[in-house]
Amino acid sequence: NWKFAAEQFCSDMYHAGTMSHLSGILAGMPPEMDLSNAQVPTKGNQFRANWGGHGTGWFVDEPSMLMAVMGPKVTQYWTEGPAADLAEKRLGQTMPVRRMFGQHMTIFPTCSFLPAVNTIRSWHPRGPNEIEVWAFALVDADAPEEIKEEYRRHNIRTFSAGGVFEQDDGENWV
Repeated sequence: NWKFAAEQFCSDMYHAGTMSHLSGILAGMPPEMDLSNAQVPTKGNQFRANWGGHGTGWFVDEPSMLMAVMGPKVTQYWTEGPAADLAEKRLGQTMPVRRMFGQHMTIFPTCSFLPAVNTIRSWHPRGPNEIEVWAFALVDADAPEEIKEEYRRHNIRTFSAGGVFEQDDGENWV
């Protein structure tokens, strides 16, 4: 079903840390971390539009998932650095911008994205049982070169055609 990937992006973040991506998540944890202390985030929010299949969700106050996927530099950039400062300036106190991690979103049926990881997916149905996925990674043009390099490295490692998470998701969606 070609809709499954888009639906998963708007409703299911728990597959990442509980089954599908668990080995990749654990492999991405800092080397000094005791893996027996690693925990799946449990606090967050979920939103689904009343029409159209659009939805989003995010974890709150638990950056471990973002840390495992994008590393400490990007996590700090989003929580303490320029990206957090800009988001807070734009949104004020309406959103807990320095506390939101692991977001997933879909504008149904053909556009999904993972903020902070900064990957966008465009879903192209090629029949009832086939889908083509166009994947992009975006980085703020004003981001420091070091952050741009971190995004490049971590997106190749995780959500590229040969990335550990892309392989898992491809298996789930077929």
